[in-house]
Amino acid sequence: MKREEKLFKELKYLKNDIRNSEMESAKEKLDNPKIPIKEIAIEVYDRRGIDYNKLEKGSFNNIETLVSDFSNSFKGKDKKTTRKMILELIYILLIVILLKIPFDLVNDIGYEYIEILSTKQLYYNLWNIGFLILYTITFIATAIVLLRNFNEKYNK
Repeated sequence: MKREEKLFKELKYLKNDIRNSEMESAKEKLDNPKIPIKEIAIEVYDRRGIDYNKLEKGSFNNIETLVSDFSNSFKGKDKKTTRKMILELIYILLIVILLKIPFDLVNDIGYEYIEILSTKQLYYNLWNIGFLILYTITFIATAIVLLRNFNEKYNK
C-alpha cells in the first residue's frame, strides 16, 4: 500500500474535503520515507484540535467525546448565542419526543393484527418488546447525530 493511501486511511475521522486538503499539504512529508505515517496523521489531527489517542479507543470514547464537547460548547459564549443554543436544544428534545409518535401508531396497529390472529399474551409482549428495542435504538442514534451536529455548529 502506498504511503498516500495509508495516510488517507489514517485520516478517516476527518470530513472528505478537509482530508483532501490535508493530503495536499502533507505531500512533502509523504515524500520523506523516514517520517512515519502515524506521525504525520498525529500532526494533522493536532492541527485540527483532535486528540489522536482518543480516536483509537472505539465508539464509547466517541460518545464520551461528544458529551464533553457538548458541555464545553457553552463556555465563553455571549448571552445571545447561549439563548440560541438553548432554543436549539429544546428543538432537538422536541424532535426526539415527536419521534415516539410513529412508533406508537405502528405498535397499536400491530396490536390490532395480533388480536385478530391470536389472543395469547406472549405475542403482545414480544411485539411490545420488539418495538421498544427498535425505538430505543432509533432514539439513541438520532440523539447522537443531532448532538454531533450541534457540537460541530457551536464548537468552531
